[in-house]
Amino acid sequence: MSKSTTREIIDRIFKEPGIKYELTEFEALGKPVHEILEIYAKSVETGRDAGKVKYFLKGIVPFSSGKEEVQVYVEGGKSAPEEIVRQLWVYKLIHQYGYQPDEIDLEKSVQFGTEVSTKAADIIVYTDDTKETPKIIVECKKPKRKDGIEPAQKLYERQGRAGGGLVQRQRQHYPLSPLS
Repeated sequence: MSKSTTREIIDRIFKEPGIKYELTEFEALGKPVHEILEIYAKSVETGRDAGKVKYFLKGIVPFSSGKEEVQVYVEGGKSAPEEIVRQLWVYKLIHQYGYQPDEIDLEKSVQFGTEVSTKAADIIVYTDDTKETPKIIVECKKPKRKDGIEPAQKLYERQGRAGGGLVQRQRQHYPLSPLS
């Protein structure tokens, strides 16, 4: 799909002016957002969505489940702005902060000792490509969503080994650190 179509879909997803401008976090990446991301259409042929066009975002790194794309928009339906933000954070972690793609997991369940959480972290950056020791946990939230900081803080604290954590919502960052 062309970069102009990617731009069009991003504009549809972030149609409210206040939300669209929340992407300003990523203006210093050296490229416009629509040149960083790849969004493409797929027509649904069967089932209840037959005839609809769905738009998918190719992941910068694969999800921990192995999938390499995620649905971000449906004509006349729902959108997933947090997926756009997640992929932009992955790009930023790689291109601005120098992390390697094989040190990053998306939607990975976090292990707490012998217990695996049902809550998956949006992005985990590990200390190396063995993906054994988390260094950073990032939680991305929809721009107007009011929750998310407390669950992310608990996730971060219970993980224990991560060197840092971050919740991204709108233009605000909420650094996470262990409670005293």
